[in-house]
Parts: sequence; C-alpha cells; structure tokens
Amino acid sequence: MKRAINMVFVCCLLVSAMPAPVAAQGKSVLGIELGSKFLLPGCGAGGGAVTSRPCVNADPVTRKPWGADEYHVAVPISGTPSYVRGELKVATVGGIVESVQIGTWGIQAQDGVLEALTRQYGKPTRTRQQKQPYSRTPARFAEWDLADISVRLHGSTGSIDWGLIEVSTRRYGKLVNEYEQRQSAGASR
Repeated sequence: MKRAINMVFVCCLLVSAMPAPVAAQGKSVLGIELGSKFLLPGCGAGGGAVTSRPCVNADPVTRKPWGADEYHVAVPISGTPSYVRGELKVATVGGIVESVQIGTWGIQAQDGVLEALTRQYGKPTRTRQQKQPYSRTPARFAEWDLADISVRLHGSTGSIDWGLIEVSTRRYGKLVNEYEQRQSAGASR
C-alpha cells in the first residue's frame, strides 16, 4: 500500500514538472479566437480610437484574392501589450477567423515581442536577422510552426518603426500559398 502511494506521489511530481504542450497555450490572439466564428461588434459612430473591448471599425472590408475578408479591429488600451501598434487586421474565410495580424513598434519593440511570443509558443522553429537601413540594430525575424497554427514575427516591415506579428491557421496559410503559386505559374507563362 505504501509503495502504491509513493508511486502516485512520484507520478504527480512528474506530471507537474512537465511543460505544458504548445497546443494547450490556445489559439486566442488578444481575445480573438482563431478557428471561431467572427462575432465582434462594430465600434459605433465614434470609431475605435478609445474602446473598452475589441470592436470592428467601420472601414470597408478588404476582400483578399484567396477568398478572405479582412477587417480592422480596434483593441482597448487597457490590458493590451505595449508593443501593439494600432489596429489589428483579422482575416476570415466563410465567417471563421483564420488570421490575426498585429502591428508593432518595430525594431525598438522586437526584443520584447520575441520574448513574449517565446513565452507563449515556445522556442521559435526558425530565426534570422537582417540589417535595416537607418538602424544600427538588425531586424529580427522568427517563425513558429505549431500543430494547428503558425506564428511569424517581423521585427521590421521595411520601416524601422513598424513590425508585424501574424498568427494564422494552417488552412489560411495553405490558401495564401496556393494563391501565390497560381500567381507565379501565371507570371512564368
């Protein structure tokens, strides 16, 4: 009996010491759940400059050539990480959230962003650095290939003051890749 209790105790210690699986870390991006129905309310007449909850701005919906609708989403200042710059772009296919893009403050924020994403998703699958004009600090790029989603960090998107985080479902990545391949095939003819 005592041996059985000891085995249960050891098993409990081992389970509690194991890291949480990446999939258990969720597909929620600033309160927007990838793979769920896109049901955010509109921001109203005043726009989304100051909001207490995520809301969809009245900007026209952008239709992407691979079948996605892209919405601009305002997020509250309170509770939003300081590296977030501006609105989010949320891409849906058939009303389901497939991708969330988050603007960042570029090179000045990239180390903090990389640290936050590493805490959330684990060690990146790939990383690289690239020298940027007008900056002594190279831009950092990182990618996470997870079971259901992919995450990409661009420390700079061409301007040292702008960066990008993109969290997308595998389905969305496939749609974009197929579209780009068709474009490449058409251009080479």
